[in-house]
Amino acid sequence: MVETLKDMIEITEDGYNEFNDLLEANEIEPKVVRLALAGYGCSGPRFGLMMDEPTNEDYIEVMKDITFIVSKDVYAEYGGFVILSDDENFGGGMSLRPKKIDDEAGCSTCATGCAV
Repeated sequence: MVETLKDMIEITEDGYNEFNDLLEANEIEPKVVRLALAGYGCSGPRFGLMMDEPTNEDYIEVMKDITFIVSKDVYAEYGGFVILSDDENFGGGMSLRPKKIDDEAGCSTCATGCAV
């Protein structure tokens, strides 16, 4: 059974509207979105979005018309997510950030590039 959490996702009304508009512009129905770890970069973990269905290994949070999915493992490590609108991200586009992150993650500098 998939468990529902509250406060897993932090998003303002403006952020919700912009995110919802993005889903509608791309004709995403149903609006079920997985927030997932997409790898690591110089500044730490990177996260992505994908259309998916929840499993027993996930938590969900339903906000109006959108169902957000986060795996239990990702939630345990990052404590959920904050979604910022373009305006809230100072014109840098929408942003998806973890609620908690290890300050030691990532490189101390990107001047020489990352070793893969």
